Parts: sequence; C-alpha cells; structure tokens
Amino acid sequence: MPYSAEHKQNSREQILRGAMTLFSRKGFANVSIDEVMAEAGMTRGAFYAHFKSKSVLYAEAVMFAALNSQIVTQLNADDTELSWFARVVDGYLDISHVDETVSPCPLAFLATDVASSDPEVRRAYTEVYKGLVKLFDQHRPPRLKKSDPDLNLAITALMIGGVAVSRALHDKTLVKKLLSSCRSVAHRLAQGR
Repeated sequence: MPYSAEHKQNSREQILRGAMTLFSRKGFANVSIDEVMAEAGMTRGAFYAHFKSKSVLYAEAVMFAALNSQIVTQLNADDTELSWFARVVDGYLDISHVDETVSPCPLAFLATDVASSDPEVRRAYTEVYKGLVKLFDQHRPPRLKKSDPDLNLAITALMIGGVAVSRALHDKTLVKKLLSSCRSVAHRLAQGR
C-alpha cells in the first residue's frame, strides 16, 4: 500500500529539519546523506524518494528553515510595526539564538558555508535574504516609511553578521556585548538616529 501524501510531506519535513540541524552545526561538506537520514530516523533509500541530491536538500533546507523561523512565525495580526521590529531584532540578536536554543536562522548559521556552495544553494540563500529584507520593509516603523530604502539592507546585515560573528567567538562576555551593541544600533537605525 503506497504512503499517503500527508505521510510523504511529514517525512520530507522531518528530513529537512534534521538536515538543517546538522548543516547549521557542521556545514554542508561535513554532513553525509546517511547522517541526515539517521537524524530523521529513516534509511538512506528514503532520501532519494524526496531529493535528487544533497545540494538540492541543502537549498530546500535553507528555504524551509527560513519559512519556519521565529521571524516568520512570530508575526501577529495585532502587532504594530515597531513592536514587531523590536521583538524580532531583540530575539534574533539574543544569546539563545547564537547558542541554538531556538531554531537557527540559516542566513547567520550558514553564511560562510553557502559562500563556497554551488549556485543552486546560493540562489536559495539569496531568495531567503531578499525575503527577510522585504519582510522588514513591510514592517518598517512608521517614522521610517519614507526613509532610505537601503536601511533594511543595513539592519538585516547587522543582525546576520552579529549572530555569525558571535557564533565564532569563544568569549561569552564579548558575545553578549557584541549582541547588545548590535541590538542598540539596530534600534537607533530604526528610530532614525
């Protein structure tokens, strides 16, 4: 008896979650298909029922992680632009994000890994980044509605870079100071200061 469409979709999402966990910890080159499937609790043979290659999996995992990130899932209908902005910036630039106690953002966790990846992976990363910038543009605080259109590029790069650098540092005191500084500057930029 063939599997239902729902079962196939659940299996695919399980593989994507497991892949994102492994890729964000070890990078593309250091993760095997066998490891991904073991993380998902499935056999290697099941991999090819869902993906044609590890590169395709990686690109789809980047998109999946972005669409299921806290930035997207924390959108509330009753949010003001300023409350959404503050919550997202503060949550993203928090030590719990750097330490992976919340779902990691592929933009920060895979930035250097993607730079040396194949074009398909880089395209997926680019689309995710453009989506983040667009989301920030849609939720720009009211006083910035007619502001410099490059502002969201700067704020999102500050956030992603702050988390990426923090992950590379060994000194937790410095990490906390760096994250606090990034939050402070992002808020000042958003307030037009």
